[in-house]
Amino acid sequence: MPAGMIRGDADVVLNYRDVRKQFGDFVALAGVSMQVHKTEVVCLIGPSGSGKSTLLRCTNGLEALDGGEITLDGRALPRDPRAMRAVRQRMGMVFQNFELFPHKTALGNVATGPLTVLRLPRREAEERAAALLQKVGLGDKAASYPSNLSGGQQQRVAIARALAMQPEVMLFDEPTSALDPETIGEVLNVMKALAEEGMTMVVVTHEMTFARRVADHVVVFERGGIIEQGPPAQIFDAPLVGRTRDFLSHLGWAG
Repeated sequence: MPAGMIRGDADVVLNYRDVRKQFGDFVALAGVSMQVHKTEVVCLIGPSGSGKSTLLRCTNGLEALDGGEITLDGRALPRDPRAMRAVRQRMGMVFQNFELFPHKTALGNVATGPLTVLRLPRREAEERAAALLQKVGLGDKAASYPSNLSGGQQQRVAIARALAMQPEVMLFDEPTSALDPETIGEVLNVMKALAEEGMTMVVVTHEMTFARRVADHVVVFERGGIIEQGPPAQIFDAPLVGRTRDFLSHLGWAG
């Protein structure tokens, strides 16, 4: 998104209004309100346990809301599980752990969604899967099983699998947290390329360099709420809230 561009309501893909979620006595989300616009990369940062991943799980219908509303393209997420499954097809999600089918090849993992959910002919599904593996730099690993792939390669297969459903928005829940340092970069490079192609993305991450360089908008979480949000230059170079400065300083960023 060009610097200084003002986004209108027509561009809003995801809208969060006073979203609340509680697990027993623990308040995971205490009234979160924010927006995600088309082609925008929004990074959610903050301490572990501050509500970032819970917000993504609520977005994808994996957790039910206790209050508030999330809309996708202006329509509230349905509460009926069957209706939510249909909506979930429009939102790809990549988890911390790769969750690949161990008995399927990389090609088989990526083709499964188009085959079983979209009901594509096998040849078309496998052609789509092969093209996406090529896109994430794994064209030569189509016949490999997860056990023969590195963590970074498995996560790239997981990204290709999510993209195979041709989602409108991609949700990433700390996609590099389970990776060795030497494989983190290959996953972040794929995500950066997706951002450059205009994919709408919501990314929970502890990779501050990625957030600083790739995000259009950064949202800082603390104890189930948003304490600050804005463009990366504001959050990283001139944060308005002391708690944001403390968090970034602890990670080696001088605000």
